[in-house]
Amino acid sequence: MFGLEDMVVCRHTAPSFLTESAVLLANASSGLWVLIQKLAPPQVWLPSYLCGSIAGVVVKAGLLPKYYEVSPTLVPASLDWLEDVQPNDLIIGIDYFGFPMDTSWVAMAKSKGAWILEDACQALLSNFVGAHADFVLFSPRKFLGVPDGGILLCKHPLEEKDGLGLTLPPSEWQLKTLNASLLRREFDLVGKDRHWFKLFQETERNHPVGLYAMSALSRNILTHCVDYPAIAQKRVENYKYLLQSLPSLAIFPALPEGVIPLGFPIRAQERDRIRQALFDAAIYPPVHWPIKDIVPGYFQDSHELAGHIMTLPCDQRYTLKDMARVAETVRQSI
Repeated sequence: MFGLEDMVVCRHTAPSFLTESAVLLANASSGLWVLIQKLAPPQVWLPSYLCGSIAGVVVKAGLLPKYYEVSPTLVPASLDWLEDVQPNDLIIGIDYFGFPMDTSWVAMAKSKGAWILEDACQALLSNFVGAHADFVLFSPRKFLGVPDGGILLCKHPLEEKDGLGLTLPPSEWQLKTLNASLLRREFDLVGKDRHWFKLFQETERNHPVGLYAMSALSRNILTHCVDYPAIAQKRVENYKYLLQSLPSLAIFPALPEGVIPLGFPIRAQERDRIRQALFDAAIYPPVHWPIKDIVPGYFQDSHELAGHIMTLPCDQRYTLKDMARVAETVRQSI
């Protein structure tokens, strides 16, 4: 989670995800929910390695998710599942950690009349996004200090945006997200009180899903107050440092041009022990994602990956000196 951005106007071109066709929602989950409501797909297909909130939205919309198998390298293990795709099905592909999703299945899926949603929640700043999809979903809070926000780009308009009937989410939730952002900002400046984390967890656990609009504050920050090129450059520099320092652990052993990473995902046999050593050093790598009780157990490769993966932080808040400390802590704990 990021502290609230500085309220300083940056003179940069508006980012590509803020086009006139963008539907600005309270969170990414609401973007998926809106899409399912408008398309009414008979089936929603999900990769077997994913954030559990995606499956939760599908269930909330009254559908039972169908899964296709993802390999340990985060690409579809085969294309056999496409035989069961029906016209108007919705298929979700994920830009894992900011890297482009595999598109080997897209042409065949479209030939069967399916809709393609690119989950770019981890690829807000990457420049390849949206080339093969009908819809694209972003989550700015994974990259920037905004209290709320999800963005749905539609190449095929659902209807006039004014006709969606978006309303503000519950005020209690809005106030808690803002308070968490402010407290996180204060924590970054002076440390000590970690009450922001409890609030953040509560807002994540109880986030509203529906026809809810992004706050004016988040919309204005995204439009006017973010130096996107500087953020992208910093993330790339930090990723490259970790890649040079920990090449054997990297899930992605190269950083292609145009990829702006969410973090530096690694795979470690003794993940939990290494993660605890990082916690002890005040370094907090999240796990993207725990999938137990979400994805069926017969997707063994995905469950095995979920048990050994974690994401080292390399975002714009950190310096190369910080990256050196992260890398050294990992090396000492292996």
